[in-house]
Amino acid sequence: MAKTGNFYHSSTVTSNVAANGTAFDVTKFHEHDLGLDGNLAYQGSAFFGYVEGLYVRVTAIAGGAAKITARITCDSAGDYTFFPDTEADIAVGLTTSTTGTCAYEFKLPLRQFFGTEKLYVFIKVDSGTVTLANSCIVWSE
Repeated sequence: MAKTGNFYHSSTVTSNVAANGTAFDVTKFHEHDLGLDGNLAYQGSAFFGYVEGLYVRVTAIAGGAAKITARITCDSAGDYTFFPDTEADIAVGLTTSTTGTCAYEFKLPLRQFFGTEKLYVFIKVDSGTVTLANSCIVWSE
């Protein structure tokens, strides 16, 4: 029997990027390679698909940080924004208030106009600092 509907993929980065503050910092991001999930159609070529959403996990929440603004760009300098600045409340852990997660829904098509399969996630907080620990971009064909 043939599959029907969307085929979902994801790119997850697990790498600590410390001291994200109240402004975007061009040296602090997660680089996502949307061609590395086994989908050979996108490896080494321009990504085209529907970016469904983004999940961000932070640790070392300090200084009253309660919201994260996320931005996804098509370049590592953060100049070619695809997913515009979108704010979400941090859902902190049940047993500790120094770790938390935000989720963002997007659901729009993207053709990576730089001819690659890479996207870049930047974050900033409303106050204080956090460590960007994990981010996951979910996309569909």
